[in-house]
Amino acid sequence: MFFLWPLILPTLIHAATVSFPPTVGVGASDVLYTSSASSFDSLKISNVNSTTYEWYYFDAISDDGSYSVVATFFVAPNTAFPFTGSPTMTLEVLLSIQTPDSDVFYLNGAFATDAQVTTDGDGASGVWEGTGLSFNGSSDMSSYEVVIDSADVLGVTGTISMQSIAPSHYPCSAAQAGETMQLMPNIGWANAVPDSQATIQLEINGQNVSFTGSGYHDMNWGDIPFTDAVGTWHWGHGRLGPYSLVWFDGTSQDGTPYASGYVSMNGAIIGTQCSGVNVTASTSGFDIGIDLGDEGVLQAQFSTDHTLLSFDGVYYRWSGSLVGGISGGEQYTGSAMFDEFDFTSS
Repeated sequence: MFFLWPLILPTLIHAATVSFPPTVGVGASDVLYTSSASSFDSLKISNVNSTTYEWYYFDAISDDGSYSVVATFFVAPNTAFPFTGSPTMTLEVLLSIQTPDSDVFYLNGAFATDAQVTTDGDGASGVWEGTGLSFNGSSDMSSYEVVIDSADVLGVTGTISMQSIAPSHYPCSAAQAGETMQLMPNIGWANAVPDSQATIQLEINGQNVSFTGSGYHDMNWGDIPFTDAVGTWHWGHGRLGPYSLVWFDGTSQDGTPYASGYVSMNGAIIGTQCSGVNVTASTSGFDIGIDLGDEGVLQAQFSTDHTLLSFDGVYYRWSGSLVGGISGGEQYTGSAMFDEFDFTSS
């Protein structure tokens, strides 16, 4: 059962914990787009009203791309982000699971009765009450775990555990104070875990699903409706041998292009930038290029092998194989996740 609470601003419980009610707030919202020296993974919006939104996103994919899981913790009415479930209820979780038997083996969500997010150092932990889903992050963001104790609500129990192998970053820089957190105007992005060694142990309606692979965690937020800010959006992440990659290439609603590219090698950043990134459609998926200057150009081909989500022809999520490396160097095969939004014809 879900309860409608009064329309109030988030309440500070103590110095590091913020509580959100489950319904749309009233009044203006303070939104952060410039980084500070700490609290990397903290909430960035003071009040989620009808035009603002925020979410914590976690995924993991097996090395061969045959398994994946995505867990998203939303603070977002669908007036601000149209792919959530309600114009008035803001607190929602969405869980999707892919197995070799089915690209959409499981897809379900639930509304929360309230939510708390606690910041400890740079890390964050959150509980979406009434859903059975929570996440726990270490203060240095070296480990995260999503806990699913939702046998009664979603029919799922288990954990998604991550040990980071790639340093955190913002769209155009490493994690440091005074940097922009805008991926494009009115869209914020902070990538706490670009890549990790992930262990997934789940039970879905009595069936065990377990795998290991690459794990990822970030957060997004915005102060105008998502569709008012975004024209196109091509984002993804993957691993190729010693390289961990995150890419973004898109346009704002007025057609202005924006990009972000991140590459780390054996746990050290060799590129994090907002230029020299290209993502183009190919016959089998997408070609990705990230110009790393003196390090060379990392080129990769992503294959849209598995369609995990599809909404009205404007939003897709895929998993699949990733092949590539530094041009002229050793080539590797891995797996990746990829999201596409296209509102230009809607």
